Amino acid sequence: MLMVQWLKPILVCEDVVKEYNGVRALDRVAFRVEEGEVVGLVGPNGAGKTTLLKVSLGILRRENGRVELLGRDPLRDPKAREKVGVVFERPNLPSAVPVHRILSYAASIKGASRDEVRRAIKLAGLEGHEWKPFTSLSAGLKQRAAIAHALVGSPSFIIADEPTSNLDPVERIRILNLIGELNRDHGITFLVSSHILPEVVRIASKIVIMNRGKVVKSGTPEEVLGGLTRARIRGSDVKTLAEVIREHGFDVEVQGFSVLVKIPGLSHQPVLLEALTNAGRRGVVIYSIDFVEASIEAELMKGG
Repeated sequence: MLMVQWLKPILVCEDVVKEYNGVRALDRVAFRVEEGEVVGLVGPNGAGKTTLLKVSLGILRRENGRVELLGRDPLRDPKAREKVGVVFERPNLPSAVPVHRILSYAASIKGASRDEVRRAIKLAGLEGHEWKPFTSLSAGLKQRAAIAHALVGSPSFIIADEPTSNLDPVERIRILNLIGELNRDHGITFLVSSHILPEVVRIASKIVIMNRGKVVKSGTPEEVLGGLTRARIRGSDVKTLAEVIREHGFDVEVQGFSVLVKIPGLSHQPVLLEALTNAGRRGVVIYSIDFVEASIEAELMKGG
């Protein structure tokens, strides 16, 4: 007899509506995160990603719809958040305090042991830096400290809002690899928001694309990104950027202050990430990447 194993729902959102002054920031949003997944929540700035994360945590009140976090409504039952770690876009930990002390304080609040603090430091790759003040850390290490902070208490689910924001291309890849390792080796489920689609494709088992408060498309990376894909990349030196990407075998067109790259398929996306890393080594600062399948791009461009 064929046995079917149903995945345990970690986060369920159904017909979620959130309004600000009569304007819908979330318009009947529906998606779910299941145990063991890494779900990438992708969309341009202003798409409603951060609002959705806050509503999912019960930090913001919704106007309508259902939210269930680890089996409970987080708005009505704060205990729903007890096994959830959160990584914010800009880590805001006490600047002059050593990281170890920050984590120990978090552990005391959560009822976690000293062993869990040491475990969080090790898992986040902070060993050798844990006694440094938070303010003295590099941007990449600050993000690792934020991840360690989220790991205190051994959460089963971590929500990360733009965890690679303000990092250079090399550090972006390292943080994404860390998230992938925590999921693969330690069974932590992740919901990761980003405005850069090729980043989350590296680690996501499912992708949810948002724009203007709505879910445009969702599914596996193959389902979402099937067919011809395009990347519109803006950088500090468009000429050098185009040259480096061409050197990696892509068809590139310079359009004003950006380059348009045609990507034949999903397997070419890691090569594009490698090209962007090499461009960074040659002094190019990447300002933004809009990376979508053609039909999705048409949806994102609707209404302006």
